[in-house]
Amino acid sequence: MIRSIHRYLLSALLVLFASGGCTEAGSDNDSGQPSLHLRLKRIDARSVTLQATSRRATQIRYICKTTGVISSESAQSVMEHGEMLPADPELVIEGLEAETFYTLFAVACDQAGRCSTLQHIQFTTGEPASSMYPWESERDGLPTFTNLVLCYGGSHHRIPFRWDKERFAPMVSYTDPDGKEQWLFDAFLFIEFQDTPGSDNRNYAYMTGLLRENGFSAGKRQWQELIDYWFQGSSGFEALDRAIAEAAQRLGTPPSKRKVVMTLPDPILHRVFDKKGNGSGDPASTVYWGELEGRTLDFSNSEHRVAACKWYINEVRRRFDQGKFRNIELAGFYILSEEIATPDEGWDYELKQTDKVIPHVAAYLHSLNESLSWIPYNRAAGYTKWKEMGVDYAYMQPNYFWKPELSLERFFADIRQHGLNMEFELDENVFNGKADCEAYRKRFRQYLSEARKQGIYGSRPLSYYQGTNAFYDLSRSQSPEEQALYHEFCQFVINNPMRKN
Repeated sequence: MIRSIHRYLLSALLVLFASGGCTEAGSDNDSGQPSLHLRLKRIDARSVTLQATSRRATQIRYICKTTGVISSESAQSVMEHGEMLPADPELVIEGLEAETFYTLFAVACDQAGRCSTLQHIQFTTGEPASSMYPWESERDGLPTFTNLVLCYGGSHHRIPFRWDKERFAPMVSYTDPDGKEQWLFDAFLFIEFQDTPGSDNRNYAYMTGLLRENGFSAGKRQWQELIDYWFQGSSGFEALDRAIAEAAQRLGTPPSKRKVVMTLPDPILHRVFDKKGNGSGDPASTVYWGELEGRTLDFSNSEHRVAACKWYINEVRRRFDQGKFRNIELAGFYILSEEIATPDEGWDYELKQTDKVIPHVAAYLHSLNESLSWIPYNRAAGYTKWKEMGVDYAYMQPNYFWKPELSLERFFADIRQHGLNMEFELDENVFNGKADCEAYRKRFRQYLSEARKQGIYGSRPLSYYQGTNAFYDLSRSQSPEEQALYHEFCQFVINNPMRKN
């Protein structure tokens, strides 16, 4: 997952289209005609790189123009007037304008003058290289990590509310039954999906689809409060940094800084997700978020939604730089919504339209050497398209922990087929006194054993959901059954063959 400062992953939804021209659609493989399939590989500020799969072709002709009208060219017109490139597996189109929407039309041609059906791809070029902090520019690519633990915090309903160094300590290092202490998780996801109640005693959703009956979409004020929560005083970033420093006094300096991934609130289209809600104010409003650089943002405009995300990203980066932390590294941001809806996949697309935001956010992050992570639920919309959206680390949830009727066999087949990582699920249901606690412990252990059996363990990064405080509570438990589960969990993490630190 190496990127340089000038590299961007996909910054637009891939669209392929075949139409009549020199041949009838669908006839490429039947009549000896040339064939062509294009896929976006990389989008930069002033160029685009495509992966081209062609057959029976000696050249590729293309026209790239700033239009969204896909009927404006035909296979014949591209063959006659298009620019020519050799039929290589990688095509690079240069000389484009930054931050501009393009449609590229292309056909593959042979020496006899025959051509393939017309292909088109639409994309938006990225921004010119953005200003990086020294700790970003010194990287030789995107940060990598092996074991990412989820840390929920920011909503006033959570108990405990703060993340102090004592709460982080069991996640930073692990002491086995023989008294040997070792480093544990190498990455921490700071995550929150709502604030109930917020500072004004109203409920706010950071995540699309929540609180539609008794709350509102979080605006700029709430986004700022979430940032403040993780950077205030001896909590959050500072507390994790101090917990690592104290462990280092016993273990020596860790082989690498521990990574932190920061949640990115969804720029929700309307003041209330479904435009109905409790009827207070104007739930269908798209101008609820606030102002940025003197203008009121209107989330009916996807560019304004992207601008809000960039403001948040830059504010987190600024605060992190001010912190001068010694033991942690800001490694990127996290897509909060657990599905990426597109026009042909997902629930309530017209109320979400996340595909119009995420690729642009991904391109911006990659220009800063920052990563983008995502954890979809089992077979959520977008789980087969995550790379096209610019996501770097995608961990799919099995959901088997709560829904044993789901198939683990199908889950592992899915993540292998689509190159996904795995999230492990654990919460307070594993504790004695909870209904079916033994069944929940058994299902968690199935995750551990099946990940090994299926070849996921040791071959790709892993993430760990643990509710609000389950891991800490396990580490402090005096119950033999709970302590046994705790040690099995920690041994699984520290013995991960991918682990380098």
